[in-house]
Amino acid sequence: MITGILVLIIFLVMAVLMYSKKAPALLALPFMAVLIALAGFVPVNEILTKVLADGALRLHKAIITVIFGGILGQFIKESGIAETIVKKAAEFAGDRPFAVGLALAIVTALLFTVLGGLGAVIMVGTIIIPILLSIGMPAIIVGCLFLLGISLGGILNLANWQLYMTVLGLPQTVILKFALSLFFIFIVVLIAFLIIELKREGNISLCASSLSEEGKKDVSYLALLTPIVPLVLILSFSLYNMIKSPVRPFEFPIISALIIGLCYGVITTAKRFTPNLLSKSIIEGTKNVVPAVVLMIGIGMVLNAVMHPSVSQALSPIVSAVMPRSAIAFVFLFGIFAPLALYRGPLNIWGMGSGLIGLMLVSRAIPAPAIMAAMLSVGQIQGVCDPTNTHNVWTANFLSINIQDILKRTIPYMWAVAILGLIVGAIFYF
Repeated sequence: MITGILVLIIFLVMAVLMYSKKAPALLALPFMAVLIALAGFVPVNEILTKVLADGALRLHKAIITVIFGGILGQFIKESGIAETIVKKAAEFAGDRPFAVGLALAIVTALLFTVLGGLGAVIMVGTIIIPILLSIGMPAIIVGCLFLLGISLGGILNLANWQLYMTVLGLPQTVILKFALSLFFIFIVVLIAFLIIELKREGNISLCASSLSEEGKKDVSYLALLTPIVPLVLILSFSLYNMIKSPVRPFEFPIISALIIGLCYGVITTAKRFTPNLLSKSIIEGTKNVVPAVVLMIGIGMVLNAVMHPSVSQALSPIVSAVMPRSAIAFVFLFGIFAPLALYRGPLNIWGMGSGLIGLMLVSRAIPAPAIMAAMLSVGQIQGVCDPTNTHNVWTANFLSINIQDILKRTIPYMWAVAILGLIVGAIFYF
């Protein structure tokens, strides 16, 4: 019992340090892993081998997936595919603020099913934000809408799926079923956001459109399908498995799907393709995901420390006592505390939440799919509202708005998404 309490104290102290920005997550997670192992009396040789060395490699599949996703995303950016998609969507929507806003939010989501990193945010933002401003949409709504689109796409980002598959041992079909449900919930809330916020601002007049500016020559319509090629492959095989129910279902490998998507993009942009373009995409795409890779290394170390028998046996009784045992308790607990996903808090999988996942796995009180549903649902609050996100900081600066205003405007909507997602998760897994 004393060991378990000591581990929880370490967890809370590190949580406070990360929350107060005195210890960045990149450094705090490996340090926390070592302290937890020491508190659990894990032998030094096992700290060196199982916690540090093996922990660094624990999420190797997720790390490689993130790298290939970064490469594909960078290629979509460099080849002009992203810019063409945005322009075509804006032209199709015309001069109606609601239609343009919804179309560009959906396009942003489509792009961020494969894009990632601040570079991609800046690239897409510098195209989409001026278009929304040009139709008279207030800067605060533009910023919020752009961030909503980024987080919406993240729900179907295959690199994010791989993290849950590796950590929780879940098959693609389980994640797909919940992710699609959450995706449609998010779209409904996004539409509600547009209707309510545009009505609050009153009439919006059309200004000179930024689409009249000359840009690079558009890519072919076939090339515009590049971002969804990996997702279509995953969905197709998952649907086939559900319909045919084979004894040995084949799950299309996510890494292979990303590679095929890249090859498809190269073929359909052949007129403007050069070897240097692909080389630049590989180098820049890999560089862009380095922060995520380092975080995953730290997450793996924390997971190995928490799940070491010496630690898990001490923690299991304590964590089991506070974990929800019913669907109602599940929704209530995670729903009330959903804002703890902000500021790298305990419900943020890219911060303290990595340790909490380990604790929940150790307790065995909640099914692994329910843990995924909880973290993915409350994670939408972090993805859109968190002032510490680099994409929130850039968006606020680009639009010259207060970053806290983004938090205030979006959190009611994202809290609704989180609670509705938790309800769906409770129905599915309890």
